[in-house]
Parts: sequence; structure tokens; C-alpha cells
Amino acid sequence: MIFDKWVEAWNNADVETMRSFMCDDAEMIMHSDNSKITADEWRDRMSSMIGKLKQENLRCIYENDDILVTHFIMTFPNGTRDAVMYVAIKRDGKILRIETGSTPLPT
Repeated sequence: MIFDKWVEAWNNADVETMRSFMCDDAEMIMHSDNSKITADEWRDRMSSMIGKLKQENLRCIYENDDILVTHFIMTFPNGTRDAVMYVAIKRDGKILRIETGSTPLPT
């Protein structure tokens, strides 16, 4: 399973390890505009942001061989906070597709 390893990599700001949990053809659907980015584009974006983002109350809702569902509160560098649902479809033990849903919270 990926969740515990993903959390450890996040806590260590190890974006390369997080990227290694993704299929080469993985994609992320951006909740803000429904655009898609590749796993390498995700890695490049996260490399500059990971130390600036704060996750709270991170929990695994469900994980099996096909899907990983998590929920957490994310605080962004500008001080805004969102409740985030993170859903990862898996193939062969790796993440194939990531979709998030985000709800702004009062600051």
C-alpha cells in the first residue's frame, strides 16, 4: 500500500520518492479548472511548494489495490486553508490518476 510511504515522503519533503509511487503515464486532474498535468509536471510543481504547504488531520479514508482516498486540511503560503479530498486510482501498485476536491475554509 502507498499511503504510509507517501506520508513519510511528504514529511521528508521527498518529492522524488513521491513521484516514484506514480506510473510513468500518471496524470493529475486539477480541481480548479479540470486541466491535466503529467506526473513529471506534478513533481516539478511540488518541488517548489512542498515545504511551503502544511497538511493537518491527514487520514486515509480507504486504500486497496485499486484506489487510495485521503482527506486533510491544507494551509497554503498565503494563509488560506482548504479541506482536501484526494483520490488516486492505482494500477499495478502505483498511482495512475489523481483527482482532488477542495473546499475553502474560514481562516
